[in-house]
Amino acid sequence: MNDFIIGIDLGGTNLKTAILSRDKTLLAKDSRPTDAESGPDAVIDAMEQAARDVAAAAEAPLDRVIAVGVGAPGPLNWQSGIVYSLTNMPGWRDVPLARILAERLGTPCFLENDANAACYGEYWLGAGQGVDNMAVLTLGTGVGGGVVVFGKLLRGIDGTAAELGHLKVLRNGRLCGCGARGCLEAYASVTGMVKTAIEGLETHNTSRLVELCDGDLEQLDGRMVFEAAQEGDALALWTFRETATWLGIGIGSIINYQNPEKVVLCGGMIAAGELLLDTVREVAKANCFPVPGARCEIVPAGLGGDAGVIGAAGCALDRCLETETRERLA
Repeated sequence: MNDFIIGIDLGGTNLKTAILSRDKTLLAKDSRPTDAESGPDAVIDAMEQAARDVAAAAEAPLDRVIAVGVGAPGPLNWQSGIVYSLTNMPGWRDVPLARILAERLGTPCFLENDANAACYGEYWLGAGQGVDNMAVLTLGTGVGGGVVVFGKLLRGIDGTAAELGHLKVLRNGRLCGCGARGCLEAYASVTGMVKTAIEGLETHNTSRLVELCDGDLEQLDGRMVFEAAQEGDALALWTFRETATWLGIGIGSIINYQNPEKVVLCGGMIAAGELLLDTVREVAKANCFPVPGARCEIVPAGLGGDAGVIGAAGCALDRCLETETRERLA
């Protein structure tokens, strides 16, 4: 009989939960508002209830759930299970989330950075299946990252490894949200793409983009840039090429230092498809060594918005098995 694993993806807007069997079959999932403004106690109550609900939907007794994994944005300590704080979620300060959920649900609980969880999800059940060495870039408001090397997440000694969005691509470049200048995130995120479009509008004020935002550039967003590009607007198409070029430069460096079999792109921006990917692939291959460049595939994500919740479950299973192995060998 199969045992079960529960994954929880804690976001500022939505709380996603899923239960899988040990053989990787997705049995049930749930999504509900996080209600972040109510504070950590209310959010943890919702996490517990969501876990119980998916277990009930899958007809899985909680005493047969071998582990629960939580992906959260942090900053956090993946080893101790403590959330130090959560951006845009008030009241979270040094919360021992893994311990609290483990006590409530009666099963081991493991905490993971949300980008790492999404990366592991793509490795475990998504576009990275069958490879041992891969990187993931999440393209949204910022650029998140995750790395799997020989089947294991690269976390780093302090748990801060694989911040791929903060690779430096330009000396004294744009100011990034991290406080440094010239980060990949400042150019290859949706936020960076919109900034590129606005800069372009300084000399191309006849663009369709002006109409879409009613002349208020503060209202311009990535959806508008994509819509204008689909209509063939010259500035929007140039903006996509510029964004894809920066992304390709960053991926070229990732290929050189990691030699991955795949680089998987996640997030809303990948809806642009070949409009983005063609240039990314071309530029990446032109900016890395020929042998690893020829090996590496650059592909869109396979799990969409479920990568984080499925990856949280996969991380929990992996860490639970590691714990069992250490105890058996002790």
